[in-house]
Amino acid sequence: MSKQLKYKLKKTLKNAEFVHADLEYHQELSQDALLGFQEAINELLAILTDEERGALKDYLDRLPRPEAAPRPAEREEEEPTLPDYDDITALVVSDVEASTNEHELPKINKELELKKLFRRIAEQTHPDKVRANGFSEKEITRLRCIFMRAREAHDNENWYILYSIAIQLGLEIEEPTAEEIDWIEEDIKKTLAAIAGIANLSAWHWYVGNEEDKKQVLRYYFLQAYNFQHPSL
Repeated sequence: MSKQLKYKLKKTLKNAEFVHADLEYHQELSQDALLGFQEAINELLAILTDEERGALKDYLDRLPRPEAAPRPAEREEEEPTLPDYDDITALVVSDVEASTNEHELPKINKELELKKLFRRIAEQTHPDKVRANGFSEKEITRLRCIFMRAREAHDNENWYILYSIAIQLGLEIEEPTAEEIDWIEEDIKKTLAAIAGIANLSAWHWYVGNEEDKKQVLRYYFLQAYNFQHPSL
């Protein structure tokens, strides 16, 4: 690896680590933001007079109502289905065979590389494998969480997370190529977009704002949702 590529990798990994930590921060706090924002709205609705509540109801009743979507059948939440370890192995092998062509120039296939790395992680973390190796229940649970995270990264084509998990597990992997570093940069862009999606929520602006900011967000919400200027705002 050239010196330039080496330092580009170092910088890219640091950037990826930072944005993923930032995404985790936003995801962890977004539920608190949504709940707190809803509570603040409910408190403001509760102090309205009967006449003001009637005006809000009349406004909502005049709005066109979208057709109700068919309600899905209720069912108990199920544990996520884990693919068999043999299925993971077969999936990678079949893709290797399908992509082999002596007339083609060598080219890095992202989908194939993701599956190969996921398979190596699964060798150490799949519940079937670790249980067969006699690990404790605590260790099985820990490795299962890692496996589920790796599976999600594979399904979302997130090279950085798979690469990070492989490093965490102490797997020997080749130094990333320039193309693989580009994949990490693509992951960073997707992560930044996810962060922006949370940060643009009204509930988030309310959650992180000062008292005046909170009032302004709530004032805007009531104008948008009810076409109503709340007297307390």
